[in-house]
Amino acid sequence: MAKWYILHTASGSEKRVKQMIQDQIAKQSMSDYFEDIVVPVVEVPKIRRGKKVIVEKKFMPGYVLIKMNMTDKSWHLVKSVPKITGFLGSKTHPKSLSEKEVASIFAQLESESQNVTSSSLYNVGDKVQVIDGPFDAFSGVVEGVDIESQKLKISVSIFGKATPIELGFTQVKKS
Repeated sequence: MAKWYILHTASGSEKRVKQMIQDQIAKQSMSDYFEDIVVPVVEVPKIRRGKKVIVEKKFMPGYVLIKMNMTDKSWHLVKSVPKITGFLGSKTHPKSLSEKEVASIFAQLESESQNVTSSSLYNVGDKVQVIDGPFDAFSGVVEGVDIESQKLKISVSIFGKATPIELGFTQVKKS
C-alpha cells in the first residue's frame, strides 16, 4: 500500500529532484511503486517591470513529498537520485506520514494559497513610488486596495497638500 514520505533534498533543487525521480521511475519501469510526487509551492503575484507576474514560493524549502510503496527496490531508486540527502525519519527505515499529517500539510498549503491570492501585493499604509502616468516620480502612501479592479487609492503630496489619487497596480512600485 502506498504511503506518503518526506524526502530531504538540497535546497533549491526540489523541482529538479522530482524530475529526476520521474525519469528513473520511467527508465526502470517502476511506475506501479509510485503514486505521486509533490513539490509544495504557493503561487505568489509580484510586479516585475510594471507587469503582474505569478512566481512560485516554496512552502517547504528543501523537502519533497512522495507517495510510494516502500520496498528495497523503490527505496534504492529514490536514494540513488543525486541531491537527495534522505528520507525524513530514521536512516534505515523511513517513517511514513499518517493520513492526519498528510491532510494537515495539504490543508496548510491550500490555506497559504488562498491567503496569497486574497491578499494583494500592496497593503494599506505601504509607501509606494509612482512609476507611470501624470504623477510619475511622486511618492505616496496606500490608503485603499481594490483587488478586483487591481487599483490603489494613494495619498500623494502635491504642493504640500495630501491629494488622493487612484492608480493601477502596475503604475506603482513599493519603495
